[in-house]
Amino acid sequence: MTPASREPIIIADAGPVLRLAAAGLLAMLPRLNRRIVLVDRVEDELVGDETKPFAIEIRNWIESEGMALLRVPTVIGEGIRSLRARERSLEEEARLKASLRNSGELALREFVDFWRPDETSSAIVLYEDRKVPNLFLEVDYPVTLMTTRAFARTMALWGVHLDAPAALEAIAGIYDLKPAMIGEIDPDTPVDLRPLPAVLKEDQEQ
Repeated sequence: MTPASREPIIIADAGPVLRLAAAGLLAMLPRLNRRIVLVDRVEDELVGDETKPFAIEIRNWIESEGMALLRVPTVIGEGIRSLRARERSLEEEARLKASLRNSGELALREFVDFWRPDETSSAIVLYEDRKVPNLFLEVDYPVTLMTTRAFARTMALWGVHLDAPAALEAIAGIYDLKPAMIGEIDPDTPVDLRPLPAVLKEDQEQ
């Protein structure tokens, strides 16, 4: 995918993919008619250690999707792979350890920076980590930020999976879930006035 491509995408941090896997919802993603993007650092966080919860299920899903799932290398990912592949000094070991912190979120931002969506509906970024909205707050392109709960409701609203919200709520006792929150970054709005994702209106009224 190049910056010239305007194909709508969904790109997720590790948290939402794990939760969708636990809820049995990964197989529904291709029915959204959007390209699913998985950056290298997020993929490694999910399946690099097969003893992690749902790592094997997620790897099987990745392999089953084939070309429908865009697996993206990033500069951040390449740097970490390079450090891991060679013998390291104590200083380099410390650098590697530090680089791994937030690397998934940073690689996600790196890809969207390169792709540069042209409207908020072009790119949906799914997140559970509170650092993700702050990473995108100052971008100079439009993007939509959405928690996993909000995404499940969107799947139901679009008629993709009417039971998606209930399936996700069924695993809420195992995995923390942020409230259903959505935010749109408008590059024409001054950075100081840009709101972070907010709880859906119907939830605020409850």
